[in-house]
Amino acid sequence: MEKRYFDFRDIFRVIRYGFSGRKIAVHFIGLVIAYLIYELLVYLSLFVEGGGAAQDFWNTYALLPVTPFSNAEFAQITEIAMWIGVISFACIFFLSSTVASKITIEQFRGDFFFSVGDAVTFLKGHWKSVLGAFIGLLLIQIFLALIPLSIAGLGKLPVVGKPFLMVASLFMPLGFFLGVLMALIAVVFCVSLLFVPAVVATTGADTFETIYQQFTIVWNKSWLTVCYEAMLLLIKLIFVPIWAFFCLAGFSIVMLPMSFLHTGQMEHITACANLWLGGAIEKLAMLPYVNSLGVFNIGMAMKEPSTFMTTVTAIFLTTTLLMGAGLVIAHLFSIASAGNTVIYTILRKKIDGHNLLEPFNPEPAEGT
Repeated sequence: MEKRYFDFRDIFRVIRYGFSGRKIAVHFIGLVIAYLIYELLVYLSLFVEGGGAAQDFWNTYALLPVTPFSNAEFAQITEIAMWIGVISFACIFFLSSTVASKITIEQFRGDFFFSVGDAVTFLKGHWKSVLGAFIGLLLIQIFLALIPLSIAGLGKLPVVGKPFLMVASLFMPLGFFLGVLMALIAVVFCVSLLFVPAVVATTGADTFETIYQQFTIVWNKSWLTVCYEAMLLLIKLIFVPIWAFFCLAGFSIVMLPMSFLHTGQMEHITACANLWLGGAIEKLAMLPYVNSLGVFNIGMAMKEPSTFMTTVTAIFLTTTLLMGAGLVIAHLFSIASAGNTVIYTILRKKIDGHNLLEPFNPEPAEGT
């Protein structure tokens, strides 16, 4: 097993552990599943809405995922479908992160042959802890928020409303501490987005222990967590673009002969793919140095009729570009999963001296 320092030096190992075929594959599969679920829900809602809504959406966005956060106005049923898709994506992401974190911690413990199948088996027994931690924190926050909401609602009652508010104002100091507690839980929830998969993967903790660990991190090592996450963000900003450049360069090199020898046909094929991706290729080609080899040229080919062969080729081109984008995002998620796992092992060591890289025995040895 490699030497661990349990400080900022261990974070730099994320560069190697994040660039892992197994972890990237785990997140890539998760992205594919989440993308298919999201698009299926959106288009089903559009078909239910009827009136050409699906055709209008296709003409504008096609296969490009559109989030409910965008400025576009959609029917209520479509927005609901989008929010369900976002929640599904979040669940799949955190479950995938748990699998990637489990692979990472086992590699740190010296088992470099720990497989994805073993990690998935672990997930089957602990997925409730992952999702339950988020649900638990949300329920706590909702319960606390109901207190001031109930008081304000009762204050709207005729006759007794104003006297009730006057009496309730006597408890204003308690309300202040309630607000501080709600702010703390909000911070804890944000931290949980980073560390819940890592906590479950490294310790096999249940829901309550996982939630407790989030509070422990915020209360004991909040500023250290900020510093370590800033280092991890810097690693992402450096190495994800490098991976994106290699993916783009590899695609351009492969497509260059076709673009050079069959310019007109490739422009038309690229134009079809651009339409199916909601104009994403055109926007991508406008970025500096991206279209230096001219493989993303579209020109006026959109006006040409599409043949069967052109359509089939455009389908594969669209699929390839989506896969390329997925691989870049999967690498980002892989770095995040590995990095947060490393950071949690460091924080846990500094908080209570527990070395997560060694077997944990909560019972004291006899004679001590």
